[in-house]
Order: sequence, then structure tokens, then C-alpha cells
Amino acid sequence: MVFDIVGDIHGQVKKLQYLLAKLGYRQSDQGYCHTEYKMIFVGDLIDRGDYQLETLNLVKDMVDNQNAYVIMGNHEFNAIGWVTPDQQQPGDFLREHNVTHRKQHQIFLKQLQENSHQHIYWINWFKSLPLFLDLEQIRVIHACWDNYIIDQIKPYLNEKNCLLASVFQNAFNKQHPLYDYCEILLKGKEITLPDGVYYSDKEGTRRHKSRIKWWLETAQTLQQLCLLPDDEKIAELGLKINFQSEGYHDTKPVFFGHYWLSGKPIVQTPKLACVDYSAALPNGKLVAYRWQGESSLISEHFIY
Repeated sequence: MVFDIVGDIHGQVKKLQYLLAKLGYRQSDQGYCHTEYKMIFVGDLIDRGDYQLETLNLVKDMVDNQNAYVIMGNHEFNAIGWVTPDQQQPGDFLREHNVTHRKQHQIFLKQLQENSHQHIYWINWFKSLPLFLDLEQIRVIHACWDNYIIDQIKPYLNEKNCLLASVFQNAFNKQHPLYDYCEILLKGKEITLPDGVYYSDKEGTRRHKSRIKWWLETAQTLQQLCLLPDDEKIAELGLKINFQSEGYHDTKPVFFGHYWLSGKPIVQTPKLACVDYSAALPNGKLVAYRWQGESSLISEHFIY
């Protein structure tokens, strides 16, 4: 089987429809389909864009008609926490209803009408999404593939690699190991920046931690290691470091999203490819990698 692996959509259904057409998918009474390929969505279908419901309906139709797979992104995970009561703190929710979080969710909540039957319907669907796909020849995850974390989280998953209904309380509890497992798989690995060093994210929130390029085996400076917005030029990140990791050396290629990359899409390594190129931004690209069975990934297979 061959696949088109598509990056974070964030409600950009028009970009998705354009990409589907470019890839040769056609509308039918069973949604979009292709004679040869199935599509895999890496999560983050929601938030930010103008077409939340349209995006969800298009993706779900493809999944229901076995023309696509979809996994959970951190935005779907956070949406679940937003509406799920905190059993330890009556009156509160697993994801705190603060100003920053509401700003992140506001477009999704407005378009689906917060707490409506429609809203809850989609939240329940999010709960049914697997955290990752481990197929015969490829793997797909939203943010970071880590074999140790995958092994540790399996007791909390069902046979389809979906979080068990009984574990969501612990998934949002910072004192529980499951919290860290979900953070790494869905949001990636982070480091704390040096004292006084920070950057502003897409919502304008000041951040003192940075996502890192977990796919690197070595890095000599924080600038090389950290994933920051393109317009952030922070002198302190030129500091020398000695970062080393085991890297990823399994035979199966891994596809992931999440990181808001820019420029011409390229593979990170012959076994690792990020397909998120900032589709939610006006000049951002919705990207697919057309995987045709190769064991070593090549940049020429990106389509956008």
C-alpha cells in the first residue's frame, strides 16, 4: 500500500481541497478518494483556520470510507481537556480555562458553538483517534517518535493505540508519568532556555522553553537545536552546548507534523520527515509526502 502523508491543517480546508486535487484525489459519494493512494493526516485538524467544521467533515468522511487514516494532534488532545471536568478539582477542567488557552481554542469553540451537541460529538471523535500508527513499513506520529516512550505508554492505550477513556485524568496530571509521555509524543521534546532568554509564540505568549529538533544526533549551539519562529534572533542562543542523542535508527521511516517549518520541504534524515510547513499562516504551505514504498525518504517526494 502507498500513502500521502499530510501535515497539520488547522482549519485550512481550501488548501486541503487544492492539495487533494493536485494529488489526484476526486470527490465521490464516499468523499475524496484515489485509485492508488490512501491519505494519512498527522493531526492538528483544528484551531486557527476559518473552516473548522468543513475540515473535520472532509477528513472524517475520508476516514469513514477507508480512504484515509488520521491520528491525534496536540490540538485535538487539548480540545478534549478543555471540556473534560477535573475529577480532582470540582468545577475545573483538565485544561485550565485561562486567557491563553481560550485564545488558542477560540475559533474552534466559536465555529462549533461551545458545549453544543455538535461540539461534544467532535470531542468524542477526537477521543477515538490513535496516538500513532505503526504500519508494516512506516510510522506516523504527531510530534516525536521515541521508542522508549512508545513502550511506556502502551499500557494506557487500547488495541488501536487510542488513549483509554479511563486515563485522560492522568494524561493532564503533571504529577503522573502519562502526562510526560503525552507531552513528548504529541508536543515534542523541550529544553528550558537560559535565564532571561525567551521568545514569543504565534499567540504572542512569552515562552521560556523551546521545542528542540529531536531528530538531531548532535548540536553545538542552542540555535542549532531549538525550534524558534523565523523572525526570532536571540543572541544568547549562539551559546556553545554539547547536545548528543541516540537519534532514530530503526528501519521504518517516521512521518510527523507539529513544527511549523518554512521554506522548501526537505526530509530531516533518510528515515525522518516532517510534513508541517505552517499551513495556518497566509503564506504557509499545506504539504504532503507521497510515500511510494521507499525505505529511504527523499525530498523530491514532497508535494504542495
